[in-house]
Formats: sequence, C-alpha cells, structure tokens
Amino acid sequence: MKPENPENQNDNINSFRKGKAAYNTYIKYASMGIQMALIIAAFAFLGVKLDEYFGSNPWLTVVLSLSGVALSLYYFIKKVLSEQS
Repeated sequence: MKPENPENQNDNINSFRKGKAAYNTYIKYASMGIQMALIIAAFAFLGVKLDEYFGSNPWLTVVLSLSGVALSLYYFIKKVLSEQS
C-alpha cells in the first residue's frame, strides 16, 4: 500500500477544519433559535398563569408574549453584533 501524498493530507485536514467550522456555526445559530423559543415560551406561560390568577384574560398573556419576543430578539441581535466585532 502506498502512503498518501503529504499535500493530499494537508488538503484533507483543511477541508476537515472548514467542515468543522461550518458545523460549529450551525450549532451556534441553532442554539440561539432554541434560546429564543424558550424565552418566548416562558414569558407566554407566565402570562397565562398570571391571567388565570388575576382573571384578566388574555391581556397579560399578550403583553408578556410580546415582551418575550422583544427580549429574545434583543439577545439575538446583541449576540450577532458582538461576534462581528
């Protein structure tokens, strides 16, 4: 069996690193999406429970759900901008 050409080994290593970097980017943004969904769900759940307690259907659910959306977008934009600089 013939040993591989050292140039081919370097190409293989570089392509592996590029693939790994792309995978890490995918994981990073997927986790950001999961974080956004969890924040929105937590705020909506809190709104539902507070509406049940105070009997103010659906106002607190709407207000807290929209607050969760705003907060999750703030965190997302903050994270993206901090990575670009």
